[in-house]
Amino acid sequence: MKTKFNFLAALAFTVALSFTASAQKRNITLKELPAQAQTFLAKHFPNQASSYIIEDKGYINTDYKVMLTGGTEIEFDGKGNLDEADGNKKAIPLSILPKPIAAYITANYKGQEVEKFEKEKWGYKVEFLNDLELKFDSAGKFIGIDD
Repeated sequence: MKTKFNFLAALAFTVALSFTASAQKRNITLKELPAQAQTFLAKHFPNQASSYIIEDKGYINTDYKVMLTGGTEIEFDGKGNLDEADGNKKAIPLSILPKPIAAYITANYKGQEVEKFEKEKWGYKVEFLNDLELKFDSAGKFIGIDD
C-alpha cells in the first residue's frame, strides 16, 4: 500500500512539474510578434517604441504583452488580436476600439478620454480617465455602466 502511495505521489509531482515547465515567458523583439500585432502598433502608436515585449506560452494559448515607452500596456492573443490596452492614467486612441464602441463614446461621452479597453468573454469593457466604466456586448452594443 505504501509503495502504491509513493508511486502516485511521484507521478503527481512529475505531472505538475511537466505542466510548470511547459508554460514559458520570454522577452521577444517586435519582429517576433504576430504580423497583425505589428501592424496594429505601427498604425495606432507610430511614435512610441516598445520598452519590452513578453511572449507568454501557456498550456493552450500564447499571449503577448507589449509595454510602450509612453507607458501604455497592450496585450494581444496568439494571432495578434487586441485583448487589452491600458494607458496607465493616460488616454488611449479611440481608433483602437471596435467601430460601434468608438461611435457610441463619441456620440454620448464627448470630451471623455478612454484609459483602458478590455475584451471579455461576454463582450468589452471601457474605462475612462475619470474611472467611469462602460460595458458593451460582443457586437459593440452598449449594455450599461459598470459600478
